[in-house]
Amino acid sequence: MTRILVIEDDEQVRLPLVDLLEINGFEVESAENGVAGIRLARANPPDLIISDIMMPEVDGYSVLEALQAGPETSVVPFLFLSAKTNATDIREGLGLGADDYLVKPYQANELLAAIRTRLEKHQRISRAAAQAATESKIDHIFIKDGDSCWFVDFDDLRLLESEENFVRLFFHEEKPLIHRSLNSMEERLPASLFFRANRRQIINLKWIRKIKPWFNGGLLVTMKDENTVEMSRRAAQEFKSRLGV
Repeated sequence: MTRILVIEDDEQVRLPLVDLLEINGFEVESAENGVAGIRLARANPPDLIISDIMMPEVDGYSVLEALQAGPETSVVPFLFLSAKTNATDIREGLGLGADDYLVKPYQANELLAAIRTRLEKHQRISRAAAQAATESKIDHIFIKDGDSCWFVDFDDLRLLESEENFVRLFFHEEKPLIHRSLNSMEERLPASLFFRANRRQIINLKWIRKIKPWFNGGLLVTMKDENTVEMSRRAAQEFKSRLGV
């Protein structure tokens, strides 16, 4: 059964919302403030989160930022449900990475439709990623730099970085420079494993150690080798979509 976490400090809003979701076949867990919501989400990540914005101690924006910093919770679809109706507030919420923003008082059919849309998108992306991983038979790449040649497993290729008309590849202790464009390299690599973080860098998803929010809605990615990569806002949105958020 699909499980939804509701984070709402107003009991008169929280309890009817929980009832509505349960009547429509969802398993629901609720939190009366942002602190409790973060704790519940981290302890057992739900399939989707609905959160108010204006809450004491920790507001909804801070809840979203905290959960985006964790690898397990960063991919959970996140919907704001708020009385803040100003266009600036809506842009801020979506700019932080929320998947949808609905205003109070809400229409039950609109809320349920938004939930189902996000859950269906999450399932489609998850199935596509699983299928791509299953169907992929090539698991290495041939690299030639001058007289040196390597057959490198995709899992070992942690980073590709553009340097003018060349691309530097990082694997093991090697950093060869080859005369290729980053775009051409992106076409050769499996999309299920590699991601274009910005104009100059492609990262291996398996090498990500942690992620945290960064400037202007971007993300700061720390790799397992402790190097960091700044993911642009546009890439961050696509990244979360790719992972089913």
